[in-house]
Amino acid sequence: MKPSRSSQPCLMILRILVMGLGLLHPHRATAADELQYFHDCVKHELPAALRRFVIANGPDRLNRAEDSARTDIVNDLFSACRQSALDSAHRADERSYVDEAVGSFFKEIPWIVELQHRTEQLLKTDPDKAFEEQAVRAYSFCLEGTARRLAQTSEDPIDTIEQGALVGCSRNRQVVFDTYSSHGKSFAPVEMKALEKESHDKVSAIVTKIRNDVRKTKQQ
Repeated sequence: MKPSRSSQPCLMILRILVMGLGLLHPHRATAADELQYFHDCVKHELPAALRRFVIANGPDRLNRAEDSARTDIVNDLFSACRQSALDSAHRADERSYVDEAVGSFFKEIPWIVELQHRTEQLLKTDPDKAFEEQAVRAYSFCLEGTARRLAQTSEDPIDTIEQGALVGCSRNRQVVFDTYSSHGKSFAPVEMKALEKESHDKVSAIVTKIRNDVRKTKQQ
């Protein structure tokens, strides 16, 4: 069932609280083979843990970056991934890794809160523009997040990774056009070209940094 118009602002604010996760990555670039399952679970389950926390407590405690909020999220995330790892006969003894992953997110909270406030104001004054900006932002985040994931798991050239990100985020790209169209507007091809050019410049830096980090980790 499609969310009602009245429920969409709340859903958007919740998305803002977690959409920045696409740009984050764990402090350690690689993991020991026997812990890879657990580490992957932490990366994949962090958005769900944040959603559960916001649903149970509201966004304010998260926005204030309270130590108790961080502790609750770490406990929830560690418990979920520990159980998943044990059920699958994998090791799960790195709570410090969960602390690092959640800590990386908490460092981004001031930026996320600023983005949330801007969106809340736009929802009051110009809701169409708020949803348009969110669609564009989600596409940009998807491109960067997908490029980061591909760089971590392959040795493909940067151009190949960029093409993979474009293909992987094609649905988000279409949402941009559909969102503007639903408001009787159009997102010009030249604007999309500029957006993807900006992403292209970031992807090169992302891939270079990730591969340098992986190289350093392997040498340690």
